Amino acid sequence: MTSEQKLQLRAFARWDGARLGMMWVASFALFVASFSYPFCGILWMATMVATPFLVASLTRAYSEQTPEKHVSYSMAFSHSSRTVFYASLILAIAQWVYFQFMDNGFLINTYAAILTDKENAQRLATMGYTKEMIGQMLDAFRALRPIDIVLQMMFLNMVAGLIISITTALYVSFRHTKQR
Repeated sequence: MTSEQKLQLRAFARWDGARLGMMWVASFALFVASFSYPFCGILWMATMVATPFLVASLTRAYSEQTPEKHVSYSMAFSHSSRTVFYASLILAIAQWVYFQFMDNGFLINTYAAILTDKENAQRLATMGYTKEMIGQMLDAFRALRPIDIVLQMMFLNMVAGLIISITTALYVSFRHTKQR
């Protein structure tokens, strides 16, 4: 890979990561809204399902912009994983702003209400959870700072993104090899 190809890959990954990150920010907003408006939960799930397809589409578009009109597996993987990395950073910033300034305990209190609901409490009891265990779990959640929550979510997004990148890179590199 030449230095010009590396620069092009980084530039495309940053731009594509920004677009994917904005979709993830909208998806996170739908997730939060789904607690008040159940239809938003369906839209949130749709954006989650669409993520691998969008990453594949962005990587395929990148490969078609190269002079060779195709990319190797390593280039496709590098583009996909960098795209997800940049998107994760954008989402992490948006989530931190939300949890630091806007949430005011809404999500934790909502989960607490769900876990302590009479029906759910009975279900959890049949699964072996005691009221003390649920209380300790809720106390642990409440003790988390916004940055703690965001870093955990960012780590999970990056791990999921690496898995998506493996399959996306295989698809994009194989598709172009097959067409040649």
